[in-house]
Amino acid sequence: MTTKTSGLTVTIDGRPTPLDECGWLQRRPCGCIVAAVVAVVETVDDSGWVLAAADQAHWHLNPAKRDRDRAAKAGLTTELITMAHYRDHIRANWECDAHRTAAT
Repeated sequence: MTTKTSGLTVTIDGRPTPLDECGWLQRRPCGCIVAAVVAVVETVDDSGWVLAAADQAHWHLNPAKRDRDRAAKAGLTTELITMAHYRDHIRANWECDAHRTAAT
C-alpha cells in the first residue's frame, strides 16, 4: 500500500519539514491550548484535508462565524508545530505553566 503525501514542505525552527508531519494548535493568550488538529489527513474517500496556512487551520477549528468571532475576541492564536514536538513536549499538557501550577 502506498501512502499519499501532500508534497508540501514548511519551515519550522529553521528546518524544512513535510507538512504531513505537522499539526496546528489554537492557544489562549496565556499559552493554554484549546484545540489541536493535524495539518494533513488523507482518506480513501477524499474527505480529508490539507491545512497549509494558519487561516485555514483557524477556519477548520472554528467553522461557524460566531466561533471565529469568539476566538478573535478571546485572542486565540493558531500555531504550526511538528508532531514530533507535540509527542515530545506537549501530549496531555495543554495548560500553560500558570494554570498547570494552579491545578496542582
